[in-house]
Amino acid sequence: MGSHLEGKAVVITGGGRGIGRAIALAAAMEGANVVVADYGGPIDRRGAVSSEAAEQVVTEIESAGGKAVPCAVDVSTMEGGRTIVQAAVDSFGRLDGMLCCAGITVTKYLWELEEQEWDDVIAVHIKGHFSCAQAAAHVMMKQRSGSLVFFSSGALTGMPNATAYATAKAGILGFTWSTAYALEPYGITTNCLIPSAATRMSDNIYENAGTLSKRLGDTMRSELASGTYRDPANIAPLAIYLLSDAARGINGQVFRVQGYEVAHMAGVAFDKTMTSIGPWEVDTIAARLTKELGPALTLLPVPWPEPKD
Repeated sequence: MGSHLEGKAVVITGGGRGIGRAIALAAAMEGANVVVADYGGPIDRRGAVSSEAAEQVVTEIESAGGKAVPCAVDVSTMEGGRTIVQAAVDSFGRLDGMLCCAGITVTKYLWELEEQEWDDVIAVHIKGHFSCAQAAAHVMMKQRSGSLVFFSSGALTGMPNATAYATAKAGILGFTWSTAYALEPYGITTNCLIPSAATRMSDNIYENAGTLSKRLGDTMRSELASGTYRDPANIAPLAIYLLSDAARGINGQVFRVQGYEVAHMAGVAFDKTMTSIGPWEVDTIAARLTKELGPALTLLPVPWPEPKD
């Protein structure tokens, strides 16, 4: 048992499985009172909702001597975000940390994706962050303290068979920076993690990854991850730190955490510039663009899945 979150009340959305579960268990071990928020159901949102996953994590926490309550609500609704925050206030009297890990995905290309699938993914990730963060802010602003931890993904660089998911995860970066600026005067920090670990969501992504899946074989599967580089438990220490008082001076930052590595994102940068002494003309751009900016005008050589025939 540790004490980094001693006496704090924290909410972990998506806390019933994978990375969220690992963080919920770790937070309780560090002394936090935890709301385990998980809507249940499959990763594409096509199926029955269940509170079972959240309740199982609560049972694990209580069996280890911690305090936790389950909350199975839909974060893609404003009422869902408010209900989760109210569960913390009703159960523990305050809210010190909100960690938004809930997510779904649909592994389809642009031309395959259905409107409802797009809407569902955007709603759970983007609106889900908004609903929870806004509800949390109303409590934390009165307290003049609190920590928000958002979750993006490496898919934001353009994973081609996860169109909606990649878009949503990129949007979370803008939401992080905007929220960080807005809430800093109230003593509230906002940071973002880009995690990589083996979960049922990554299982689904890599199962649909064509030649990439064949090359990786079973090395990425979640049931084999415990105690390895891909264990979701590897994500928890940085999340716990960002929720703790020790991280009060860290705000508006994005960190990639995978295995035994932590990296810091240096904002959004432009690598090359060309200038003109007056207004641009199309012919001038045509003559200069590839010559001056050419080496940068290629997609990153990332091993994303290849399109299906």
